[in-house]
Amino acid sequence: MNDSTKGAFDAFDEELNLDGRERKSAQKRHNEITEHLVNAGLAIATFLQGSFARKTMLKPLKDVDMVIRMHPRLEKTLRQPGGPAHAMSLIREVIAEKYPDALFDVDDAPAHALQVTFAELDFTFDLVPALDVEDSEIVYIADRENDTWEWSNTRTLNRIISTRNQATGGRFVHQVRMLKSFKKSHPLLDDTCGLLWEAFAYAAVTGPLEHSQALATTLAHAAQAVTHPVLDPTGVDDLTAEWTIDERNTYATTLAATARRAAEARRLEEDGQHAAAIEIWHTLIGDPFPQAEAQSAADALRALAAGSITSTGRAVVSPRGQQPARPARSWRTR
Repeated sequence: MNDSTKGAFDAFDEELNLDGRERKSAQKRHNEITEHLVNAGLAIATFLQGSFARKTMLKPLKDVDMVIRMHPRLEKTLRQPGGPAHAMSLIREVIAEKYPDALFDVDDAPAHALQVTFAELDFTFDLVPALDVEDSEIVYIADRENDTWEWSNTRTLNRIISTRNQATGGRFVHQVRMLKSFKKSHPLLDDTCGLLWEAFAYAAVTGPLEHSQALATTLAHAAQAVTHPVLDPTGVDDLTAEWTIDERNTYATTLAATARRAAEARRLEEDGQHAAAIEIWHTLIGDPFPQAEAQSAADALRALAAGSITSTGRAVVSPRGQQPARPARSWRTR
């Protein structure tokens, strides 16, 4: 591992990448399904949605969300009672014809999707029937539980995240994955949805930033943002609508503490104290982030002479750790 903070984040980023072979297999199967459904006259096109589509998914790859844009000639029939379930039945028949070994709704029967398990793949496909809105990115997706078609702007979300990723030099989606890994390491935050962290990053990271700066900036923003409604990146849905005041306060307290430590790591990085910065990031994020080299006794003694002590207890020559190496007296002499 590179002994710089940047090198540690690069290694962290690599650790979070989806398995390349699985990603290619998913893309290949997506193309095959699309071709077969279009040739059968059932669909006019498909597109991917969800974190896999936006490239913000953490490994391992568990499922791929695929929206099936049903052929317009079917809309009148599919708008009738039972239409959403009928759409899934039609898709099932066509998929079973091409993939005789495929299984359906084995692990789950999602309201909005037909779950497909392929024998040779370690992940499932969720096939979501949808009806187009003319000259719009909006689609209506099937809900077989409530027998309705629900408004969805998922294509707008895909576009917005892709645009922001381009504006950040391709770093944005990597930084979102890092934030999702961070939240997984904190039990109090792990039950928050992944899209919430994309929303935090979308509000805080608008241009190219180093990974450490992007995470520190986003955590500082999130600590304030959770006290109010947090809209998804399209500005439509409040992702915190069901939170209680106590939950908001708990999240704010937790995030404020982590934001302070992230800011400390940034100060140490700026002062060239990379091992100390890496150590703090490792305690914040956990095992996917590299560990710092242990500090020798000689280095610690030298640092204690004039530097400070970090929140992890490491002595550094920088004065910008959490506390001074030599605290001032709490009393005066006369």
